[in-house]
Amino acid sequence: IRDVSRGECAAMERGRLGDIYHLSPDSGVAVRDVVRMICETMGVAFEKATRAVGERLGQDAAYVIDSSKARRELGWSPAISIGEGIKGVIRWVEENWEEIQRQPLEYIHKA
Repeated sequence: IRDVSRGECAAMERGRLGDIYHLSPDSGVAVRDVVRMICETMGVAFEKATRAVGERLGQDAAYVIDSSKARRELGWSPAISIGEGIKGVIRWVEENWEEIQRQPLEYIHKA
């Protein structure tokens, strides 16, 4: 989250008006692997925390984003590893859990 925020700030400060800058890590990570890392960090068995289901209709094999333009033109690159980021998010959730529980579960779009 912090890496993306730094990239957005760099695009606003140094980017060209109307241009698009993609922000991505050095290599892709499967959602399953992210969930596995979260489970390992929290000391929860992946097999007990997840349930395997079939493929979604029309599911894409991967989403690949090329951040070379942001790296070249904005000098941006990720600074926080996925492991560090997951630990930080877990820490934030634990510190704010009481407030999170008070929030509504449904999303309300306000135009």
